[in-house]
Amino acid sequence: MPQVALTLDLDGLDAEAVEAACFAAGALAVTYTDRRDDAILEPAPGEVRLWPATRLQAIFEADALPPTQLVLLAADIGCDVGRLEVRAVEERAWEREWLRDFKPMRFGERLWIRPSHATLDEPGAVVVELDPGLAFGTGTHPTTRLCLESLDAASSDGTGLIGGVVVDYGCGSGVLAVAALKLGAAQAHVFDIDPQALTATRDNAGRNEVSDRLQVHGSQEALTAAVTAAGGADIVLANILAGPLQELAPQLCALLKPGGTLVLAGLLDEQAEELIEAYAPRLSLRAWRSLEGWTCLLGRSSAVTAADLVPPPPAAAPRGSGPTVAVLGLLLAGQVAWQERAALATLPIVGPAVAGSAAAVGHPLQPDWDPRAYEVVQRGAGEDDAPGFLTVRATLRNTAPRPQPMPLLRVVLLDAQGRPVARRDLAPAEYAPTGAPTGAATMAAGGRVEAEFSAQDPGPNVVGFELDACLPRADRAPVCAHGPTP
Repeated sequence: MPQVALTLDLDGLDAEAVEAACFAAGALAVTYTDRRDDAILEPAPGEVRLWPATRLQAIFEADALPPTQLVLLAADIGCDVGRLEVRAVEERAWEREWLRDFKPMRFGERLWIRPSHATLDEPGAVVVELDPGLAFGTGTHPTTRLCLESLDAASSDGTGLIGGVVVDYGCGSGVLAVAALKLGAAQAHVFDIDPQALTATRDNAGRNEVSDRLQVHGSQEALTAAVTAAGGADIVLANILAGPLQELAPQLCALLKPGGTLVLAGLLDEQAEELIEAYAPRLSLRAWRSLEGWTCLLGRSSAVTAADLVPPPPAAAPRGSGPTVAVLGLLLAGQVAWQERAALATLPIVGPAVAGSAAAVGHPLQPDWDPRAYEVVQRGAGEDDAPGFLTVRATLRNTAPRPQPMPLLRVVLLDAQGRPVARRDLAPAEYAPTGAPTGAATMAAGGRVEAEFSAQDPGPNVVGFELDACLPRADRAPVCAHGPTP
């Protein structure tokens, strides 16, 4: 049967009221488009945002919209009938038509999101089947992409995803939880304040055959109880907004098991520093990656629990055995100190003595520094004074609670597909500007260095770069802060 499309620029009209009036008049489908290409921020769970200049289009059977019905519809909407544009259109399945432009998308090395109407032939791919729906989260927004890429990275670098417990806080469509389960997580717990999101998550989990490992929680209390019973979460993901993320710091950190990883997204680049400071009393966050003005933060909870710090009650010693107990205690303390010598070597007071003692007995050691505590923020690149060269700037910060060695600055050049083209490690003397404390062997706790170096323009094949902080190791390749060890 012939169909017609009614088009209306909302311009101050209530979108929900107009949509309801169209459906009451017999509309088959209603869609919204942006007529000025305005950007909108990611909505909070349960929130729907439209563009400042939104255009509504409703599809009707042609005989359902005669001129008299058009006048009545304009009156219901509350606008002049002249604002309603009507034209004939080809009959189509409009509720599926817009999905034609939704293609399979890749995140990291193996993870793909594929709509149900598309096919994918990619060896070794881990595929999540997902169609756009009412609940937010399809992988197209930069914050969702960053979270999915962090999960793909976690599946290969040993940060607790494989066989672990994952929490998706503010789950939307459930895409993060489903992706974690497809990548090898043993359990996923999800929570959202929007019932539609919980329904969408159940549906998507069933479609991807992971429902048996997914638990959906309608309250924060139920989520906390279930995760606590499971021994805590290996990974907690929260892709919401900066304000709620700051308010939820105690609850999100409490969900982590010792050594668990927290992934925060939904914040703009300029909001990252404030959020890092808000979480500092509980765990150290770092900027993992930035995309289109949005930043993803990662942090790992301490592997040491309060129970580890409580000494066991001393056993009653037999009478007359005091000297023997004292000797055994000293031997035990010495054994523990030897086992933890790499960690002790990082302490400012006893570290040099420990390192010297180990070297004296023929066992030189590498202190157990924390390379992941280095935060690297790219400040961009610009033209250099020398023709054919660029000046690259970045900020390095030591977020560890103790001094650490000045790191190498790893520069990786990327092509248009994000693949590495070349790599170089710069010593501190090569990247610290004139007047900076380049002679210092260590960077103080919370210390910051403004890095700057000159590099030859790599040409049109290189469209971007990544920076990382690395520590050289005597026994293997440098250990880097933000990427897997090469």
